[in-house]
Amino acid sequence: MATSPVVPLGACVPPNTHHAVSVSLPTWDDNVDYEKGEARVLSSMVSGYPRFFIAKPIQALAAHLRERLALPGEAVMLFPSLACAERCAAFVYAQAPKQQQGAQPAFAVPKPGQVRIVQHAVEPVSRQAAALDAISGALEAGVTVHCVLLPEDLFPLAKQYWQHTGNGISARMAEYCLRIERTNDECIGSGGGYRGGAVQRRRAAAAAAAAPGTQAEADLEASAYVEERFGRNLDAKYAGEMKQALRRRIAGAVAGAEQTHGVPGAGAGGVACPSADDVFLTATGASAMFYAHQTVLGVRQGKSVCFGFPYTDTLKVLQKFGPGAYFLGHGEGDDYAELERILAEHAQEPGEPIAAIFTECPSNPLLKTADLPRLRELADRYGAALVVDETIGSFANIDVLRWADVVVSSLTKAFSGDSNVMGGSLVLNPAGAHCAPLRAALATVYEDLVWCEDAIFLERNSRDFARRVPAIGRNALAVATLLQASPKVASVRYPKFTTPANYARLKRPTSGDAGYGGLLSVFFVGGEQAARTFYDHLRCCKGPSLGTNFTLASPYTILAHFHELEWAAQYGVTADLVRISVGLEPTDELLAMFQLALDAVPGC
Repeated sequence: MATSPVVPLGACVPPNTHHAVSVSLPTWDDNVDYEKGEARVLSSMVSGYPRFFIAKPIQALAAHLRERLALPGEAVMLFPSLACAERCAAFVYAQAPKQQQGAQPAFAVPKPGQVRIVQHAVEPVSRQAAALDAISGALEAGVTVHCVLLPEDLFPLAKQYWQHTGNGISARMAEYCLRIERTNDECIGSGGGYRGGAVQRRRAAAAAAAAPGTQAEADLEASAYVEERFGRNLDAKYAGEMKQALRRRIAGAVAGAEQTHGVPGAGAGGVACPSADDVFLTATGASAMFYAHQTVLGVRQGKSVCFGFPYTDTLKVLQKFGPGAYFLGHGEGDDYAELERILAEHAQEPGEPIAAIFTECPSNPLLKTADLPRLRELADRYGAALVVDETIGSFANIDVLRWADVVVSSLTKAFSGDSNVMGGSLVLNPAGAHCAPLRAALATVYEDLVWCEDAIFLERNSRDFARRVPAIGRNALAVATLLQASPKVASVRYPKFTTPANYARLKRPTSGDAGYGGLLSVFFVGGEQAARTFYDHLRCCKGPSLGTNFTLASPYTILAHFHELEWAAQYGVTADLVRISVGLEPTDELLAMFQLALDAVPGC
């Protein structure tokens, strides 16, 4: 794929993949125009990153339910549980008075009752209808879609909640619901004429939401047919077993040791290792972080500290849910002294101790690794929990559990690799001092909302996780070394070169030179113009996401911080940053492809 033609604008990435979690933005201007909301980009999009782009099946189901349930002027947002819907409604009421657009309020404050929740049951109306759908026979109970209905002008607020928390319904769940709704309409209609006009209107609305009818979408339908017809996945009735297999696989990977029958034993570092019972699956990586934050607030109602520059929605969750957070965005140098000052100051205030320290190892996109032993010592001294997101490093490469109370990860990335399913995990450290209260607090907020089909895809995709990650790491090191040697490159951010001593403390000794992960960021001597030229000449997939089995590049700051570029630049996340997630292609092909892009950049 590294040397194949660039995927067309708006097509799914990887190409012809049902439920792809990325979208092709092949030029720098495509990314800028996407952020500006230009029609030429938005109208071409078949897919997008699922927490930023509402997937076509979800749009279709929302249109169907809006026709049935909404009042004039209302929009709808769909959730898999009542708790998620209630939190969304509370978020809208809480945030509407706070958010500004310049000097003016961004939203009208909703009146009581203007944001309402309707629960819509989705289950076959007859044995005939159930027999037509394999998923229905595998489910223990019917499915309920929890609809948040609110004035259209408040929909962007509901979408913020949906994006930050990752708690929306999955696209595969939406497809199932649409199938059942349509089958029910047909079965009821054939038995006596079931409001035919309303049925046709709902179908028309759903069809319009699924537009445009492009060749790319026809290819997606063919991909879906192959998946379903030729059974590349287990039957949905095995979803429970697949979730247990995932929990055991993650527990073993986090501990650096194989798990047997889910019984905890000694990890590779000699510390107590988790069992499957310490692993909690979530529908997305963002929802794992959201649950982690809610859990620490259940133990201690105080502010948190975000140490280092994190993925954008992590900081938003810490700031917008609960009492707020301190942001130490450099994550090195004087930030350690400032962290200690904050912890000490809050320890002197009755009822206001810091709840937790959150950090990424390494950080996205600057690939900095915090000094976890130092953070652990400070957390212990002041009674705070330490939450570590290891998505970028991967638990195949680094051991963060010995220092962390909670480890979160996006399973969408390297764990899956195929870029066709979302998922996340939260792992409690069974040997941690905070384990018992954290487990009790988690039990009050956690729900297993991983859709059955998503669990099956995650289990299938991750079977060769331990083999893929080292291969990606070897390729990434080769690419990082090539780029670093170029006089056109100002710097390469990669764990082997960036805060290397801190990373070395976490790196598993068995990983060798393959253990630095697949993500790197590059800055050019020629600034943004050089970055633009390099990006436009890359002959690989280009779009959001990371951890894919194929190489994927992105002008990260443009996509993640377009409306706050000056703020991000204060922390070294400048507009000329090109982020590269290296894949499994042959190393020589990758190096040749990157060299061609370098050659296109004007000399110094």
